[in-house]
Amino acid sequence: MNRLLAALFCVMLVPVASGQVLITEIMYNPNSPEGRFPKKDDPDDKGEPTRTEWVEIHNMGAEPVDVSGWHLADEDGQTTGLPKGTTLKPGETVVLIPADCTVEEFREAWGEGFAIYPVGQWGRGGLDNLSNSPSETNETLELRNAKGEMVDQVNYDDENGWPSDQPDGPSIYLLPQGFDTAANDLPVNWARSEVGVHHARQNNPTKHFKGKDIGSPGQVPEPLLEPAPLPLPAE
Repeated sequence: MNRLLAALFCVMLVPVASGQVLITEIMYNPNSPEGRFPKKDDPDDKGEPTRTEWVEIHNMGAEPVDVSGWHLADEDGQTTGLPKGTTLKPGETVVLIPADCTVEEFREAWGEGFAIYPVGQWGRGGLDNLSNSPSETNETLELRNAKGEMVDQVNYDDENGWPSDQPDGPSIYLLPQGFDTAANDLPVNWARSEVGVHHARQNNPTKHFKGKDIGSPGQVPEPLLEPAPLPLPAE
């Protein structure tokens, strides 16, 4: 069963759950420098830390969710967990950033009005960078709880119906009809951020966020209460 058929099958079987927490936006290909690994032929080169990537999560349920210890993971590894006592309120949207970027740095670039949580092991010895040739077997971004159980997964791509990653700068974000743990696996439910659409804006240029990035960290479109018609699989 291909990925589209599997996702469609899941959409038909999985209802929206109370307290459902979703991955709703991914900045995996910023125009700002996102860090690099050390040069193999230069023992003195320490590389550069990842600073400008980020991931947004949203609680679309009616109950608060204790997200203490929750973390991001992919095929390379995982980040450290969110601090003890962290709760996601109903309808709340928060942004996870690499610990190499401070909250103050992120706010200088992207503004106020939403919670930001830095997590470690993002870019070195853990999650690594979010963008290294997305495909059906690569870039399976997961949100896991403190027990390591998967809460949500997005196997994003830069083709096969997914928004293009070129030119770099815009994030990809979940459209109103995609607010479900199965529906957000479908490329048709994601779009490339565009200034002025669904709260998207360009970052303020800073020392680290010095490129032209576009996204809506901390703000999601109003989810549709009724799911949109699903696309028929290709013949």
